[in-house]
Amino acid sequence: MFVFPFGAGIFYPKLLFSFYNMNRNFDWGPADEACNMADENTPEINVLFRQPGNSFKAGFEPTFLTKKNYSRLYIKEIVYIYENNEYTALKDALFTLSPNIRDMGSHEKGWITNGTYYWMNGWEAEPENWKDKSKLWPETNFEKIFRGKKPGDEFSFSVRIIYAFDDGEEKTLVAPFVVTAVKGWYTSPFAGL
Repeated sequence: MFVFPFGAGIFYPKLLFSFYNMNRNFDWGPADEACNMADENTPEINVLFRQPGNSFKAGFEPTFLTKKNYSRLYIKEIVYIYENNEYTALKDALFTLSPNIRDMGSHEKGWITNGTYYWMNGWEAEPENWKDKSKLWPETNFEKIFRGKKPGDEFSFSVRIIYAFDDGEEKTLVAPFVVTAVKGWYTSPFAGL
């Protein structure tokens, strides 16, 4: 156990990053509440980043909130923008979405709706080929992008998504974030047992 304080960068990341999505026109609560709080200014795609356990990579976790239960999503590109540099995280990926409507407590795939807006967890989107990792939702080692940051540093970061649902028009969304660097720590695989 005493080796882990010296294992930063080997057993766990030296830094973690907390992403605060600046778009406040999206309810991150339960799907039914998100549908009820949505309006014309609510983005169709919203994003969280999660970095589980001792992983060096953060997962891209999208949520869809639309006016229709679409069956396909084409991602032309997802680009990270930081200090006037652009990092392409995903390009030319097609996802199949279940057009089914489901109840709030159901474990089936599909959309939850209030009759006006439709909500879906983006992880339910099925890629064309699960084996082609370049076409899956990205996982990113942000320590490599945010070089030179120290715990407590706070800075701007954006995600640009160019996409189209079904055969609709191509749209561009830019999601601004404020990122805070936090000192990494070792998480026991037995935590919570």
